[in-house]
Parts: sequence; C-alpha cells; structure tokens
Amino acid sequence: MNWVLITVAVMASQLTAEPTVVVVGGGLAGLSASLEIINEGGKVILVEGESNTGGNSAKASSGINGAGTDTQEKLGIQDSPELLMKDTLSAGDDENDKKLVKVLAENSVAAVEFLRSVGVDLTDVNLCGGHSVPRTHWIPSPKEGRPIPAGFEIMKRLRAKLNELQEQKPEQFRLLTQTKMVDIIRESGKVVGVEVESADGEKSKINGDAVILATGGFSADQDGLLKEFGAQTLGFPSTNGAFAKGEGVKIARKLGAKLIGMERIQIHPTAFVDPKEPAAGTKFLAAEALRGKGALLINSEGKRFGNELGRRDYFTGRIQEHAKPIEESFQGGSAGRNAAIMLMSEKTIDAFGRPAFNFYAIVKKFFKKYENHQELAKALGVDDTVIKATLDEYQEIFDGKKEDPWGKKVFPVAAISPNEPIYAAIVVPAIHYTMGGLQIDENSRVIDEQGKPIIGLYAAGEVTGGVHGSNRLGGNSLLECVVFGRIAGHSGINASKTRTEL
Repeated sequence: MNWVLITVAVMASQLTAEPTVVVVGGGLAGLSASLEIINEGGKVILVEGESNTGGNSAKASSGINGAGTDTQEKLGIQDSPELLMKDTLSAGDDENDKKLVKVLAENSVAAVEFLRSVGVDLTDVNLCGGHSVPRTHWIPSPKEGRPIPAGFEIMKRLRAKLNELQEQKPEQFRLLTQTKMVDIIRESGKVVGVEVESADGEKSKINGDAVILATGGFSADQDGLLKEFGAQTLGFPSTNGAFAKGEGVKIARKLGAKLIGMERIQIHPTAFVDPKEPAAGTKFLAAEALRGKGALLINSEGKRFGNELGRRDYFTGRIQEHAKPIEESFQGGSAGRNAAIMLMSEKTIDAFGRPAFNFYAIVKKFFKKYENHQELAKALGVDDTVIKATLDEYQEIFDGKKEDPWGKKVFPVAAISPNEPIYAAIVVPAIHYTMGGLQIDENSRVIDEQGKPIIGLYAAGEVTGGVHGSNRLGGNSLLECVVFGRIAGHSGINASKTRTEL
C-alpha cells in the first residue's frame, strides 16, 4: 500500500514480534483499523460498548467519497484528489487541517478499493451538496427487494471479513462487546492499555502495545460536551444513537489530549419527521442522495427558498431563516420546528432507486403521494397557482431558459411536472455530526496540549477533529473512517519500527 505522508519514529527497544493493539469502538473506523492490523500480522483486541458492532456508521446512507476512481472514469466523470481537497476546504471555510485533508483526498481511491476488496458493491456514484462533481460512491439500488443502505452494507461486509479471519487466525482477533472503556492506562509516558468495565460492572485491564480510539462523536451528549461547546444546538433533534456520548474524547482529554474544533457541530438540513411521532427527539436521516437525484425543497408557502445542492450548513440556515413550522393538518406537521417539504416525482424516484424510496415511503411512511399539484396545494392549505408557479419556474431553470435565483448550477434527472404524481415528506434540521474532537497528525497519533504526540495513543473517525473544518461534506465521514482507521491500524502495529514511508 502507499500511504501518503506517514512517518513513525520510536525507540528500537519497543520492538515486538507480534504487536497487540487495543481498538476501542466497533464502527467503521474501528473495524478498518482492526482489519489493517490483522492484514499486517498484528493482534487486535476490539472493545465495543454496545451489544454489536456498527455504531453510527451502520446508519450512514449517503456513501463514501472517492476522487478519481475507475467507476467515475467509466461514467465519464473527471475528478481528482486535488478537486476533492479543494471542495473539502471550501466546505470547511478553510478551517480544516490541510495536512489531514491532503491525506484524506490522496487516499480516497484506496479507501473505496479497500471496501470493494471485502465485497462492497460501490458501482453507483451520486452528487451530494457542496461537491463539484459526482463522487459519492454508494450501493446500487436493487431492482427488487429491500434496499441496502451504504453504511449497513459496509459494516456487514467488514464484520463478515473479520469473522472469517477470526476463524482462520483465532489468536489474532478478539472481540469484547458490552464492554465499556473507563480509562486509558499510561506508564512511563507511554499508553499501554485501557481499563474497561463489563455489562455486570466488573472492571479489568487490557494491555496492548498501542491503543486506537474509534469511539465516535458526542452528538447525543446533551448534558455534557454539547452543553459545554455547542449550547446553540440544544433543542435540535438528533440523527445519532444514544451511545454517541463522546466518551473517548472525555477520557483522552483527562490524559492531556488537545481538543480542536469542538464548537463545530453539524446540523443536517434534512431529517424526516415521522407523521406518527412528529415531536420525537431522534430522527431518521433523509439521505443527501435524494436531493442529488432531483428532490426539491419548498416551504409551507409552497415556494422554493434555496439551492437544494448547497452546503449542509447553508440549507440548514435557509430553513431556519426562510421556513416556518408545518401545521399539524399537513401530514402531522413538524411539532413547532421550522421545516421544509421534500418533493419527489416518479422520475426522481426511479433515479434514486425505487426499493430504497419505498423504504422511506411504504415502510417508514415518511412520504405521502398526491396525484398532482392541486391535491398537494389543498393539503398544504395554499393556492394551487403558487405550487404550479414554483414547479413551472423550476422547469424553466432546468431547461436553461433562466438562471436559478438560488445559484443552483447542477440539475439532476428531471424537473417535477405540476400535473404528475408528487410525493411529499416533511424534513427538519437535526444534529448529525461533530466536526471537533481529538487533534491528530497524519499518522493518526493523538496530540497533547503541548503539541506533542501521546506515545502509544492513536485515533480515527468522528472522535477526532480537524479534517472537516466548520462544515463536513456528505460522504467524507465514511471516507475519514476508512482512511484514518487504516492509518491508525498501520501506525499502531508499526509503533515499534522506524519508517519514513509506509
């Protein structure tokens, strides 16, 4: 493999024949690190606090970015690591750690290939908001049967591969579920393991030559880190599981790790409102791919009010400033939260994938079908001429007859005709991702308050900060997990060696 800008320098006295690395967290970053370690001949003890691996990675729906893949080439999409880096820095308002972004972009193709090597089919490419070109690779929608969300399929395939390796090499991989890390053990200035607590409250120590933190973000830590660093987000619903409490950040912080960008908390603009529970605090994410395949967003007045393919923070702001709560009379309403209405047509549904859409519409019942714009207008309580004018204007913009007042330049699939069936769902902004966390270097080494690496401690994924700056691009979270998860695994197992390029 050809890692970019990787240097690891440690004392020769640390050499061991078969290093053991403790990986904490069983999401995509943790499993990527574990597989990398095993592939390089090391031993892994994987510690997972829940009853199964997966974490928020298993819920990811947009896909993973790759810049310059063979799939893009076959589709005639011109892309490069340099363009991905440019888009990532632009989205993050140039607050990103440029060295980390460079590593992210230059290893994006290898990350996609890594997932393909374990059987993940990433042959469909989508355009997500803030990207210059389509580069978000995801699972093609099946013609029949239930859809396969990208994150779920990725985690399923990685688990299967690790299970296979565990059977072949049982001495190299051990998984401890329902086991919570409560402390990091450091002796003589070097991290040598973790203290854990089992489900029955029993505490024990796990020794290792290195520790990798892949414990995720803190989007569900309402009374802790969110309150300390992101008070402005309190009150928003969340798309995250209740386990996203930032425990890795808190424990490493006590050890002296430096935190970076903690106030940068991403509010995703489109989380579905469940008509059965409109006030629920946990929401189901409306995949960015829906907008990438042509979904429109209107407000309660029946008007577009922004570029559907704009940055996440941009459209969240548009909803907060230019949309109002949806009344209960329309699909149960938005429970007093400012909301948008997502519109889809038969053509945009086919482009997105009908089985995937049917999961949202039939299984979850987020979408409701209206035979035409008049039915939609009546349900929404607005004059049907307003809806028609909105859709007619967008058709003109789509056809290139006029400029989009919101600056939209890319128009996927097809416009929505006023006289065809229209599917509508209510969406609201929700806490989705924490861009801040532990500061790391290009080797995934955790940095302390004095700017020096904490020997033996590595981190990858949402537990870290610096990659995304002020705002994360869709598809970069899974990419970050794979790229820096593998680098952390590689660095951890090679912590007893000295190399300039790995």
